[in-house]
Amino acid sequence: MKPTIVSFVLTQSRYYWRVIANAYRFLPHLFSVPLLMRTLFSPWKRVYRTKQIPGFSFEEFLGRTSFNIISAIIGCILRMTVLTVCMLLLLGLTILVAPIFLAFLLWVVTVKYPLLLLAPTEEEHKQRLREQFLRLRAIKPEYQPAASAWFSRWYETHRNKADWSGLDYLFALPPIGRDWHMGFSVTLDRYSTELTRPSTHAPQLVGRKKEIDQMEVILTKSAESNVVIVGIDGVGKHTIVEELAKRLYEGKTVSPLAYKRMLLLSTETILSTSSDPSGKRDLVRQMLEEAAGAGNIILVIDAIDRYVSEGIGRIDLTDVIEPFAKGRDVQMIGITTPTMYQTYLYPNGKINRLFQKVDVSEISREEAITILMDATPAMEARFRIIIPFDTIHAVVEKSENYITHIPFPEKAIELLDEACASASHEQLPKTVSLVTPEVIDAVLSQKTHIPTKLTQHTIAKLNTLESALSVRIIDQPEAIARVAAAIRRAFLVFGKRKKPMATLLLLGPTGVGKTQTAKELAAFFFDSETYLYRLDMATYQTKEDIHALIGTPDKRMPGILTQTIREHPYGVLLLDELEKADKGLRNIFLTMIDEGYFPDGAGELVNCKNLIIIATSNAGSDLLYQDMTNTARTHTARSMTDYLVEKDIFEPEFLNRFDEIILYRPLSVNSFVRIARLVLKSIVMEIKKQHNVRLVVTDAHLNGLIEGAYDQKFGARNMERILKTHIEDVVAKKIFSKEVKEGDTITLDKP
Repeated sequence: MKPTIVSFVLTQSRYYWRVIANAYRFLPHLFSVPLLMRTLFSPWKRVYRTKQIPGFSFEEFLGRTSFNIISAIIGCILRMTVLTVCMLLLLGLTILVAPIFLAFLLWVVTVKYPLLLLAPTEEEHKQRLREQFLRLRAIKPEYQPAASAWFSRWYETHRNKADWSGLDYLFALPPIGRDWHMGFSVTLDRYSTELTRPSTHAPQLVGRKKEIDQMEVILTKSAESNVVIVGIDGVGKHTIVEELAKRLYEGKTVSPLAYKRMLLLSTETILSTSSDPSGKRDLVRQMLEEAAGAGNIILVIDAIDRYVSEGIGRIDLTDVIEPFAKGRDVQMIGITTPTMYQTYLYPNGKINRLFQKVDVSEISREEAITILMDATPAMEARFRIIIPFDTIHAVVEKSENYITHIPFPEKAIELLDEACASASHEQLPKTVSLVTPEVIDAVLSQKTHIPTKLTQHTIAKLNTLESALSVRIIDQPEAIARVAAAIRRAFLVFGKRKKPMATLLLLGPTGVGKTQTAKELAAFFFDSETYLYRLDMATYQTKEDIHALIGTPDKRMPGILTQTIREHPYGVLLLDELEKADKGLRNIFLTMIDEGYFPDGAGELVNCKNLIIIATSNAGSDLLYQDMTNTARTHTARSMTDYLVEKDIFEPEFLNRFDEIILYRPLSVNSFVRIARLVLKSIVMEIKKQHNVRLVVTDAHLNGLIEGAYDQKFGARNMERILKTHIEDVVAKKIFSKEVKEGDTITLDKP
């Protein structure tokens, strides 16, 4: 309902007088009246001389006193100038307030009210915006309530930003002359980046009030007021620092910290200025002296562990930092990770005492959703796209499941940014694209090479898994069926599984297809055998090998298992000949198989949820060879499991962690023939591709090679080696001796 002209005029009048009242409060703030009055006769920018020589010298006294008086006079003149301008503005406002009010009323009655009658009401405007917002940002009906709450949050933020006359907006403007009583920092400015500037401030921070409040309390202590922020990479440590810098810049913090400067030290530049450690220490000491002399500086030292310890790429500046960290003239904020803190800062008694720890943990899914909602308007404007709530929910859910090596919120922001860039790249000129959850799935699948949802294509691949595996894995129908069944069961809870995609223990003699199964699964699901990562567990036969496997506490040795999974979090991990590894080391795999993670040597978690883990073992093969002489097979996967437990090769609790324990049988002579033909086919194709020479091997020749290579205990692997060695050797001699040339045919026909 539209207001009457009387009520509208009264409302606008109240608004006018509120603006005037805010102006009377704002102008003294803008011109720093209380501060300038308090420091009226202070030296300009702390430029003054102190007594430097012992004894009394009238000439020195006269020069020092004159210099300090001149500095105070300069400061007084500049401060009086600003105060005078403020007084004149307040006087002018007082004189003109009534005439301006009458003009304002005339404009309200003749212009603004008629326009109001033609325009929709605020509620109508808000409802129209809401309908438009929900139509574009809630694809599924179940997301309507969440999208509606998102609109309310956006509307309030947008509305508050538009109120330029509000005190929150006005008092966010830094006052003039707020740092005139503080000192210069010429050298420090050259080796640092100012964080207390509008352009450096991050979007609104979500869910970190506790950490920022804790930092404010520590930084306002009378002495030893230093903070070290500890959190894993990507958890938001720098965003917290930027939010605190924003509060300092706007004065929206505790009084002792308001309008202080926050500088991020360019430590890499500092350390590269000189090859002499003493030169580096002198430079850092000079900058700290400048910061203390200025009296309004908070220093941020990223990766502080590198500058309080000895080692490669490190320098111990503890003795340089300590005297300044003890005082109250300069505060410092260090940033590091939990591992680096425990390794370098905690054992350093001086730094540990002077820097109070503030832990930063990973945010929750709900907080990640809120952060994405706040970041969405900027992304939409940048890429000319629309991001529905359905997409934000999918980003958080999918990044949690498939991007396990980066914490929230970084992984969610990165994924959404990539999806927006992808959608923007494919859109037509002068159009606006909709970033749907399907775009998120496509970007993730391209990134990880694994399906992120059960599409018809994925279902078709699962249904044909047995036939695909049977092409290269010969005469193992029971094993193939059980492998395929285990993989299909894993996809029943697709995307919700809190452990690896699948965990299989393959038992059987050497050369029967266990390793080939792992290769085929890598090629089938990840499109390439390069996604197979093999660890020969026979090389880890003592407990001392644990650091070679998972890394050392100081991270100087990352560990092959840790490094492999962190660099390749998607694929098939093959633990070959697991029974040969030390039993104590196998405990690492208990948590990995059961929970989907394990702690590395430094105690940081390594996520394994996007791996198919396959362990192989040749233990108990002699029992299977005995089956070959019997008409009926007497040993099953169950009996083999019992045998392995009875012989203390594996513990029951370890075997029970696997999704499936699968038995591979020794190969028959007919199986060897089929495998030999597959090997021969690959050799023929490779020679044709590399040398353009056609190779023909007769059955008689091939059967003769098979008879010489057949050994049931060594399996197909030995036969493959003999075939390749013999045939490739003959072909190499003919090609390199110029006996054949491109386009010719080589025939091997002797039995």
